[in-house]
Amino acid sequence: MATIVLSLILLASQAFSCARRSIARAAVPPTASIGPPDRTTSNINNIYRDGGGGGRINGKDFLIFSDSIYTDGAVPDSDGTAHWRNFTSNPIALSGCNSDSVTRLCDFGTAEKGPFEQIPFFPDEDSQKTATWPNQGIATLCDGTCGVSFPVVVNRTESAAGRNGDLYDTGIKITLSGDRPAVERLTRSLFVKGEPLFGSFGTLVGVDGYLHMFASITHLDNGANGLKMARVPQGSWSVRGAYQFWTGTEWTNSVPAYNDSGKANIFNWSERWNGVEYGPGAGDLFFSPDYGCHILLFMSDTPATDANGESRLAKLSKRRD
Repeated sequence: MATIVLSLILLASQAFSCARRSIARAAVPPTASIGPPDRTTSNINNIYRDGGGGGRINGKDFLIFSDSIYTDGAVPDSDGTAHWRNFTSNPIALSGCNSDSVTRLCDFGTAEKGPFEQIPFFPDEDSQKTATWPNQGIATLCDGTCGVSFPVVVNRTESAAGRNGDLYDTGIKITLSGDRPAVERLTRSLFVKGEPLFGSFGTLVGVDGYLHMFASITHLDNGANGLKMARVPQGSWSVRGAYQFWTGTEWTNSVPAYNDSGKANIFNWSERWNGVEYGPGAGDLFFSPDYGCHILLFMSDTPATDANGESRLAKLSKRRD
């Protein structure tokens, strides 16, 4: 079930508060319209993608995907890997290349092998058993010349068991070498299984000099599902000791427990399906200049069971500090 939440929220930091001033906008505020996106085209055909996020680097819009299947032209289906030419995790594409359309992509790869894998492994990681899956946006830093993101490293052999396969999240830095992306992993892991994986849900670049990072909490049956938040100076995002964490009342140097009964949550949300409580799945946060507030958009972590999906629109009350 796909659950869409648009929230006019006041997050725990003053940097995220909705402006208490008149905002120039149309007489009638825009309304959300949800429908199927236009099909993308690429310089490399027959790529089928799963998951991902995007962001801007050097004024260009980039997308990074969790997985991509490169086929001989057939749609990958229940016939196994018969039509696969290659399988790649974390490839990158440029949106709007050679065109004004955001659906026109330029993939970085070859016609023989398809898109390239972009995120390097550390020497002690088994590339046959683990994968790095970006499923969040790219935060623009370095005065616009770099992007950072915090994908999760997973155990492929356990990935079918929900989030049991999540090992840790890592930090990557993306720059451009000519017109091509160059990816560095400045840290092997930041937060590990059993902790909130801050940054793996998404990030916001604050006007206060901090990078604010979010972790989704799911699979808890005590009403504790939702989102938790951390912050770090924008130049120190790869240093675990530089982080501070929101407790529900203040910033602290102690990492909150994954299951703290929701005490440190900045947002509580849960959906029950088949006897299990699910929290937010993949999503994003961004600023709306029209509303003067940050918008939170996400899917439920619930397994998809309906091809048509189910969507809801929920508004959260503002919390004033």
